[in-house]
Amino acid sequence: MLRLPLTLLAKRQLPIYLNLARSIHGSCARHGLFENQPYHLFKPLQQLAPSFPMNGGQIQPLYEPSDFYRELKTRILSAKERIFIAALYIGQSEKELVDTIRQALSRSKQLQVHILIDCLRGTRTSKSESSATLLATLLRDYPDQVQVSMYHTPDLKGVLKKTLPPRFNESIGLMHLKVYGFDDTVMLSGANLSTDYFTNRQDRYILFHDPKLTHYYQDLLKVVGSFSYQLTHDVQLTLPNSTADPVRQSSLFKQQARERLLAFINKYKGQHDDVKGDTVVLPVIQMGPFGIRQDEKLTLALLEIAHRHGVANSDDRQLWWTIHLTSGYFNFTDRYKQFILNTRAKFKFLTASPEANGFFNSKGVSRFLPPAYTFIERQFYRQVVKAKKQEMISIEEYKRPNWTYHAKGLWVNFAQKPWPSLTMVGSPNFGHRSSQRDLEAQALVMTENETLQAALYKEVDRLHHHSQLVTNETFEQQDRRVPYGVRVAASVVKTML
Repeated sequence: MLRLPLTLLAKRQLPIYLNLARSIHGSCARHGLFENQPYHLFKPLQQLAPSFPMNGGQIQPLYEPSDFYRELKTRILSAKERIFIAALYIGQSEKELVDTIRQALSRSKQLQVHILIDCLRGTRTSKSESSATLLATLLRDYPDQVQVSMYHTPDLKGVLKKTLPPRFNESIGLMHLKVYGFDDTVMLSGANLSTDYFTNRQDRYILFHDPKLTHYYQDLLKVVGSFSYQLTHDVQLTLPNSTADPVRQSSLFKQQARERLLAFINKYKGQHDDVKGDTVVLPVIQMGPFGIRQDEKLTLALLEIAHRHGVANSDDRQLWWTIHLTSGYFNFTDRYKQFILNTRAKFKFLTASPEANGFFNSKGVSRFLPPAYTFIERQFYRQVVKAKKQEMISIEEYKRPNWTYHAKGLWVNFAQKPWPSLTMVGSPNFGHRSSQRDLEAQALVMTENETLQAALYKEVDRLHHHSQLVTNETFEQQDRRVPYGVRVAASVVKTML
């Protein structure tokens, strides 16, 4: 089927949409985003998260892994007061990145660096090296300027802790935040800090040049760091005073962590700055082990708003919104799937093909993960067919030679608008793990700024450019046959995928 490139469509309609966007932009500057159509529908979301008004020019999407790495190093070297980093891990071979941080520290005695990684992933060794041993050198050289926090899930304890080997134990729960802060700029992403994420592993990366939002995320890392192990220069782990041990005192640890997270949420609750702007950012967190479900509540509320808009325009599907939703791992929760199947909106899913899955051709049990995700994807596709929603819900797979796919998030196009007006960016995959086991952070961005809308359009269009539509024939191919054992296992352990 011939498909006219989205970039060409946008180019032909560009003068029309630029004029429309300029008029909207002027209106927004006078009245504030939530007073305009249809953004007023989203005002109730302020009850679920703080809001940070901005101008669209303060927000900058990046598109390539090389852009991400270049920006990281540039921002690190230019930082004067603070660098804070949250990632699942730092690759054992990333000495250049650590040396960049060391160089920044050598330039300024005022610079404070806080790095938050996962304890299980960060202590996994390869050739006797780990994230912990790599970062310990910074603690040794700059003990008064560097803090390294390592979160350990309280759900890995007792017999599980003693018996589950490395890699398998990480399935129980992880610190999955991807936040990169430098002075008054913060970048939200889904990318970790290793060579593939800097070269050929596609993810998302959005910069926010705003001191208030940056302070919010620095506060978040401080809170999580307060109930995480602290790394020492001799690669030992200690706990902050008055913090329960997550392994030996799991219940008390959960109680303490929940109290601190609720205090953090309450600190920012009701923060809805009245400063006029054409863009609003609503940050949310999801930390299932502690009963914190901000992200899930906001995402479901967003889908409910899209549904109500579709109901109001049920006679004309052309007036329904279009939602692009992506995850490198197709394993949406049952609640998300039911909402999506019943929502009166058009959905365009984008996920990794088996070849673009980071576990493709890996060793050991992990080599069965791509077929497990294929099985879950096929189940959902059959639900779409059964509901006769093929025209409204499509699935595409990212397939790019020698590349893997790790992007996650969503974009919302209002009716008959070619550019997105909303996006969600951060670490969650919309799956069972993100909902129940891991620590996640995400932000909803709503904008009337035509330049930012065009940048978001470019972001999602580039991802779809490397994708192929999934059909019934896709799952009939020989290489898509899923072994019976994998099907059984996927159904049993889907909350760990």
